[in-house]
Amino acid sequence: MEQNTNEKVELMILTFTKKDWIFCIALTLLYACIALTNVGSNKTPENGYTLKEGGAPAVIGFEQEEDIAQIWVYSGISEGNLKVTSEDGQELDYEQKFGKMYRYANIGGDFHTKQLTFSSESGDLEILEIVFWNAQGEQIRGYLAAGDPEASNLLDESDHVPKRPTFTDGMYFDELYHARTGYEYIHGMEPYETVHPPLGKVLISFGIRMFGMNPFGWRIMGVMFGIFMVPVMYVFGKRLFKKSEYALLASFLFTFDFMHYTQSRIATLDVFAVFFILLMYYFMYEYYTMDFYRDGLKKTLRPLALSGVFFAIGVAVKWIGIYAGAGLAVIFFTSLIQRYLRYRRLKTAGDESAPEMGRIFKKNAWILIGWCVLFFIALPIGVYLLAYIPYFNIGYDLKGIWDCQVTMYSYHSTLEATHPYQSLAIEWPYILRPVWYFMGAFEPEGSVATISVMGNPAVWWICSTGTIVLIAALCLRKIKGNPAIFVSLVGIASNFVPWLLIRRCIFIYHFFATVPFILLGTVCLLFELEKKYPKLAWVKWAWMGLALALFILFFPVISGVECSTAYSDALEWLPGWTFRGV
Repeated sequence: MEQNTNEKVELMILTFTKKDWIFCIALTLLYACIALTNVGSNKTPENGYTLKEGGAPAVIGFEQEEDIAQIWVYSGISEGNLKVTSEDGQELDYEQKFGKMYRYANIGGDFHTKQLTFSSESGDLEILEIVFWNAQGEQIRGYLAAGDPEASNLLDESDHVPKRPTFTDGMYFDELYHARTGYEYIHGMEPYETVHPPLGKVLISFGIRMFGMNPFGWRIMGVMFGIFMVPVMYVFGKRLFKKSEYALLASFLFTFDFMHYTQSRIATLDVFAVFFILLMYYFMYEYYTMDFYRDGLKKTLRPLALSGVFFAIGVAVKWIGIYAGAGLAVIFFTSLIQRYLRYRRLKTAGDESAPEMGRIFKKNAWILIGWCVLFFIALPIGVYLLAYIPYFNIGYDLKGIWDCQVTMYSYHSTLEATHPYQSLAIEWPYILRPVWYFMGAFEPEGSVATISVMGNPAVWWICSTGTIVLIAALCLRKIKGNPAIFVSLVGIASNFVPWLLIRRCIFIYHFFATVPFILLGTVCLLFELEKKYPKLAWVKWAWMGLALALFILFFPVISGVECSTAYSDALEWLPGWTFRGV
């Protein structure tokens, strides 16, 4: 992968033209508009009341006797059994579980009464709102007739309750773990989700602090990171290819990949981890294209340090950062070996500059290794510990933090649970089994609101095949290796190969960290082909058009926008594609 001096100088230069600014800003703004639309409501119940086990009940009265067809409960973090009793002794029991929190649950109804009593049979039940509906779908207003005056909070936000709740009004999928834990960090509660490092949930908590414990609040940070990934991918593409059109191609395809869209609009950790993986590889690539013989040691330290900074942050979000870090080590030591081989070639040739180059290599190599110890070992340990501040704040010590790591490792290494949407890593590149995240419960017959996470076939199918072709072309010496191809392939190997060895329950969204690299690798292949065959210039524009067309076609089933069941069924192209949970 060693390049001549002129090529290496060209590789390390990043020049942004007016065209680049237009492409990058326009694409980022376009995606921001799409991603921020309908991401979540900021008007869900937040003021609540806790019904204590064995404590005073809350008695809710109505102006007249009402026929109550449905009672909805929007609950907070609590588990237990709720009892609803009418004046004539009719009872309704509801088991409140963590899986039902922060979303509207229809607990039943069929009461003809002027008064209902709510009490806890077991557990202290945090209820944020109670809503009553008649058979005509009209909301019935109640008032607190007896009980703690604070219990009036159970009825104070009914104006915000939609007639047909969707994903914008509550939690779905793993938000039940991560968003809830972000809230717990803020309020000094014992964290519920402990199987990943804390930093991603700390980032989620920033949105909750700013906008409240509502869907917009717990999703906004992920959306913003998804938006920021667009210019990062553009700049990465420009550094690799030096051509604005190819930087646009790489970033455009990533922007309109289904998984990028869906994962950045749910309050989980992957969007943060992949964002930092992109940055750590971007700066390691910049370092790799530099040469301390030519550029001086000091200049090479900056990108190496920045790569380490983002590696440290990425590991504190999710352990997949460690997989990515293995690739960084390969790139770093490959660069060091190249510098050494350059010195050895001069020494073997009897070049008079060899002794001085040998002295420079030995000195710089030790400095660089020490620099890596600082930024890829010491700093990550420090950042990782800082991420546990929410734990230290509630009394954990270093032993407690260590115990968390043991528990985390044990969970991931011994997990035996199964899931109907799990899949093997070998199935991911060709999207054999998407994960169904959400389906609305209030849509009219013949309609569906659903969210599944999967890849854009125009990206995943083409890039997975392109990666295979790229590797074959390199092996057959049909194309010449270069730093862009090398770093792309290392990124693929480090982020994907470890998953091939795992046999526990895993899901297609674990492929998210690999997607930027199969994309960059395939764009590298097209770039090399176009240099040989200029008539192929049209391919990149057709590819972008196809990716956008499929994004529009599949938008309803990746976004939760209501569509007909016939439409969603027609998109189930493969046997493993189920967009309605069946």
